[in-house]
Amino acid sequence: MKEFKNQLKRELQQDAPYTTELKQRLLQTKRKPKKRNWQVLSVSVAMCCLIGMIVYAQFAPKQSVQTANEGDPLLPIIKDVTALEVIKPKTAYLLGEQWMLHGFRMVIDEEAKITYGDYVAYYGPEGIVVSTVLGLANDSVTMDEGQIRVNGTILTVRGLGKKIGEAEQKDPFKNPYYFYEWGIQFTPFANETVDTAKDELLVYNKEDHQQLLKIKDTQLAGKVTAIYAPDELALTLTPEEQAVYEEFKTDYDLERLRGISPIAITKMFLLSESEQDYETYEALFTNVENKHTIEVKQYYETTKAVRQQLYTPELNRLMIASGFNGIEKATFEVRSETEGWVVYTGENGLPAEVRMEKNEQGIWQPSFSRPIYIPLE
Repeated sequence: MKEFKNQLKRELQQDAPYTTELKQRLLQTKRKPKKRNWQVLSVSVAMCCLIGMIVYAQFAPKQSVQTANEGDPLLPIIKDVTALEVIKPKTAYLLGEQWMLHGFRMVIDEEAKITYGDYVAYYGPEGIVVSTVLGLANDSVTMDEGQIRVNGTILTVRGLGKKIGEAEQKDPFKNPYYFYEWGIQFTPFANETVDTAKDELLVYNKEDHQQLLKIKDTQLAGKVTAIYAPDELALTLTPEEQAVYEEFKTDYDLERLRGISPIAITKMFLLSESEQDYETYEALFTNVENKHTIEVKQYYETTKAVRQQLYTPELNRLMIASGFNGIEKATFEVRSETEGWVVYTGENGLPAEVRMEKNEQGIWQPSFSRPIYIPLE
């Protein structure tokens, strides 16, 4: 066989009957097949897939517009505002978890970039208003039973994203607009589509209806970046009162409060709420039943879930400080056989008082509850 192959090569080297091209092709040594580098190939395929996913994510239609504050959804609460600009809003519509801070002073940044879900301060007819951004320049925004769609996609910021049905209207955990219902009847939505110009933003507003409001860039004061809350909770007990407080928490025996001043009992009541010790809080609340105490207890039961689920210890201390700092210098006034009032001047300089009831044991107990919101009927 080897000799035959050699003979064939010699014949092929002759001029006839083959052409030069054909001879070269026949005499060409057969190439060895290349070895494929499967590792390189796998990496190449993976890179192609990754690039495809990026391109798809870039150009595929989005199902919702997510919050631009996902990394830091809550406004920080700060005490030092050196070199910062602080405002006191006339009204603040803080949709989301920090709705309860609408009455505090706020820090703004005039130069900060603004996006969906941010809180902005702007100049309204009656003063500075703070509200939630629901649309940017050149957007088409639709409000449909509380659901916000921006250019056709759903805005999912600050608890938004779903339509608010009749069953959810009075549910503070499902209705992000709930806390601006300061009355007994739910305010309907102004279901509409609003288009913005290049120099306009859309914010949430509540007047006759819950609605979208266009504001001009020239109205903007800045983006809200923090809550200014300098006050510390100023509630202290004497060593004797603290000892009684700790002993009371072991068995909730009201006899342990005998001989303790009504002002000290009031402070124990507020401290237990600030510590989110609701069992102690409820044990200190009056066991006297009359029209007033029944209404207060019903109010507490209505707001109990909100207190326990939405308030943090920090927010509790902050809210109690804003309403009750000054009670350290309070006086107690007895106005009837069973009714007494702890009277004090708040840090805002205005007079304030909270009610106490004397029970059948002759011990004074709180008969008030810290306001959370006005519940709907």
